[in-house]
Parts: sequence; C-alpha cells; structure tokens
Amino acid sequence: MAHAVVVGAGVAGISAAIHLTQRGWRVTLVEARSTVGGRATSVWDEVAGEFVDCGQHVFLGAYRELRGLLHILQTHPFAGPGERLRFLFCNGVQSFLFDAGRLPGPLGFLAALRHIPGLSCRDYEHLLRGLLRLLLFGNAEMTVAAFLRRFRQAEPAIAAFWKPLTFATMNAAPEEAALSLLQVVLRQGFFRGTEAARFFVPQRALVELFQPVGEWLVRHGGELRLRTVVRGLVFHGSGIRGVLTTTGECIRADAVVVATPPWTLPYLIPALQRVPAYAEFFRTAQYSPIVTIYLWLKEPVLPAAICAFPHPDLHWAFRRPTQYAAESVALLVSAAEHLVSLPRRQLLERCFAAFASAVPSFRSELVLHFRLMLERRATLRLTPQLQALRPDGMTPWRNLVLAGDWVQTGLPCTLESAARSGRAAAERLML
Repeated sequence: MAHAVVVGAGVAGISAAIHLTQRGWRVTLVEARSTVGGRATSVWDEVAGEFVDCGQHVFLGAYRELRGLLHILQTHPFAGPGERLRFLFCNGVQSFLFDAGRLPGPLGFLAALRHIPGLSCRDYEHLLRGLLRLLLFGNAEMTVAAFLRRFRQAEPAIAAFWKPLTFATMNAAPEEAALSLLQVVLRQGFFRGTEAARFFVPQRALVELFQPVGEWLVRHGGELRLRTVVRGLVFHGSGIRGVLTTTGECIRADAVVVATPPWTLPYLIPALQRVPAYAEFFRTAQYSPIVTIYLWLKEPVLPAAICAFPHPDLHWAFRRPTQYAAESVALLVSAAEHLVSLPRRQLLERCFAAFASAVPSFRSELVLHFRLMLERRATLRLTPQLQALRPDGMTPWRNLVLAGDWVQTGLPCTLESAARSGRAAAERLML
C-alpha cells in the first residue's frame, strides 16, 4: 500500500489525510503542536473551566466539504442545527433585525435588506441593481469599494450590509477586498438556496470537532503523530522520498502533502522560492489580523445571539454557551491592523468602549473574566492582485502537493477553502 505523509493537522491537512485514506493510501498525519485543527482549534481557560476557540468561527450550509469532514468524523452535531441568517445590527441609536427567514430562499435575504434604517426606495433599488450586477457579472480586477462607488450604493446600505458582509467573509476592508471573492460568497452561499444559506455557529469547542481524526486514521491503517516538527523534505530527482523531523528521523513516503501556512514554506521548502509562481506570491503576500475578546459577564447584556456593529473597533458579538457566568460573549474585530500594535490595555479599552456605545447595558464592571485572542496572520489580505497570484498547490515535484486555505480554491480564506484544498491535494496525487 502506498504511503503518504501529510504535514500539518489543520483543516486542510485533516481533509487531505481523510481523502487520501479513502483513495487507498496509508497516511501518516504529522502535527508540530499537541492538538489538531491548526488555527481552527481551542485552548483551555483555567479560570472559566472551559475551552475557548482561537477566534470565533461560523460557517454556511454551502460549506459542503467542511460539513462532509464533520460527518465522516461523526462530529457534525457539534456544529449546531444550522439556522436562517438572523442578527441584530446595533449602532447605539437605531437597531434593526436582519432576518433572512421571513421568506424562503434568496427572497428572504432580499426582503431583510429592505428593513435597513434610512434606506429610501431609491436606495433599495440601487442596492438590488448592484446585487444583480454582482451576481451576474462581477469584475476580477475591482475592489468591493470601487464597485460600491460605481453602482451608487447608499451609505446606509454600505454600513449595514456591504461592510459587515465584506469584513465577515473576507477579513478585509472594502477598500482592499477583491470583489470577485465577494461574488463567490453571494453566489454559492446566500443566493444558492435555503440549505446553502443556513448559518452555523459551533456549539462545542472547535478542537472537539476535529479531535477524532487520530482515532479515525488508526481504524483505517494510518496514524496521527502530534508534537512532531518537520524541518525539511528529502528530495530525490524529480520527486520526494519523505520528510525529516527535528529529532533527525526520516519518515519515508511515496507522496507528501504540505498543509502549513504559507509563511512557513520558504523555510520548510527553500527550493520553492525558485519557482516563479510561488516566488511572486511570497513577495506579494500580506496578512490580515483578527482580534477576538471573550467576556464572561455577571449579567446578560447582549440583545441578540448575534449582533453586528458599524464601528472600526468592533464588528461582531456572539453569545456563547457557558457554565461559569450569567453570559459569555465573543467580541470580534476583523482586519484589525489598527489595533494589533496597541498596548494590550489600550486595545481592550477601545473595544470595550465600542461595545458600550452600541450596547448601553454593558459596563466594564460586569466583566468577571476576559481572554484576548490576537491572530496577527489570521488570513491572507486578498486584494485583487493577490487573489490573482494564489498558487494552485501543484509543485515541480511530481509527488509533492501543497494545501491550505491560502491556495487557489476560488474562495476566501475560510474553513471551507481549507477543506476543499485538502481534497484537491488528494485528487492531484492520484493523477
């Protein structure tokens, strides 16, 4: 039986390992850390006595590859039931409930947009025309902001719809985000049908969603090796013979999938920098941070399970299950370049002030406990230029393939992109 080594047990690596196993390979999945999931994992909070995720993750019914993995691992119930998209938009003065479930399918999404405060009939007409234009045509070289200007989108529509959607799905400001990827999100998610538009907020820690992969591999003749750091590959002619670990071990393999973040590749595979497509991508790649603050509160304050905010220091708030406090809330700031360089105290003060301005019932003295999670390189900052440069994961070596949410999947850097890249890597090794 052919043996494949998959380096990195994030979502992409887990996906590659499962799909290779299903295609008859014996798989060794190696991970440098002590847990699986990569950036989609969790840490234990000693004070609260519960797991917190390394950033709040949500996904859509359209995430078929990701949901397929969870079904294989039999953890799909942990993802929650999946509901219609429903959130409260709060600006401290006037709030409105975006509820896409009032009508079936895409009609519910369009009807919810009509309730945006301050949106005139003419503004709504421009919004519908802009959506139709984007769904039908799009533009690979345009940013979201350029599109909004060209199609005369009103400020209420930008603040309550276009900006929250762009930050949530692209982790980038409209001024930078590639319009083509927003088009994909709308086409494949919110406007494909009721099932695709279902909204999932995991009800269990992310680490629990992916933890069973080790047992699954063992049952199918493979293995998961944690705390195993790969320092390089063993090259032989036009292919790869295996991987080298920091302990000096050589793990022989007939094929290798490297599913690690792109900034690790120049060190792990230095020869990749001599491949023009990858060299240009490495030179151009920039990253966008995400700030997540978990709060445990003495009193409930969040007016809805999911809230959106038109504030640069706060974009989303999610109510979380907890046994430690009256309420637990995850505050989320996407594309948080303006926050990550601040001293910790100042960062917290700004985010708390933004939360209090939109939710007056919140006061800092209600905080029993908090935890700050800062991911400086959470995703690629996918401008139109960088989106065009994303490599497809193929390499000049016949049995080496790369995977990750950053490769060219046609999607933003999401869990679904990672899962799709893993399947694609497995399929390419079968060619």
